[in-house]
Amino acid sequence: MNRAKIKKEAKELVKENLWDVVKPFLILLGCALVLGLLSVNTITPDGSYNPAANLLTMACEFALYPISFGVLVYILKFVRKEPYGVKDIFNQYKKFWPIFALNFLVGLLVFAWSLLLIVPGIIAAIKYTMSMLIMADGEEDALKCIKKSKAMMNGYKWDYFVFQLSFIGWILLGVITAGIAYIFICPYINVATVLYYEELKKVNPPTIE
Repeated sequence: MNRAKIKKEAKELVKENLWDVVKPFLILLGCALVLGLLSVNTITPDGSYNPAANLLTMACEFALYPISFGVLVYILKFVRKEPYGVKDIFNQYKKFWPIFALNFLVGLLVFAWSLLLIVPGIIAAIKYTMSMLIMADGEEDALKCIKKSKAMMNGYKWDYFVFQLSFIGWILLGVITAGIAYIFICPYINVATVLYYEELKKVNPPTIE
């Protein structure tokens, strides 16, 4: 995989279409802030546990799943030069259960591997990292998304790890600028990741038995 070429292409795409790629992340941030305001403290002033508040907080978190997924669909269409728009972000609630199932299963698998040691947990996270993009690409079966991601990443886990590690400088820049630089960084990393996925599909198609 030509990581440098992928990152260069991602930078050019973001610079040429800055508002188009920043917009979905601003929408996601706005939705997260609104839902965050709806969340309430799960611990009451007297120190007792509030189960109703906990349920509301969880519901707000789950409500963000389809929006986050919608941003991924939006970026995938953008990279492919297909028609895209804000509706792609909010149209994903009809897929809530497949999205929820995939998030749950991937989280469970990564957690289970992490119980062994940190390294197996990291490897598992990388192994299943393409599963959400595979679902955004049209596969609605959560288990098949996981299996296809595992097949795609076979032989490319280290390459992808190095690819993501190469963004550490940008992430630190975001921290130094009090998060302001993330307006560019988040779209850039996501566009680059989608481009990596597109190249990986060519060299190692996600076929499963």
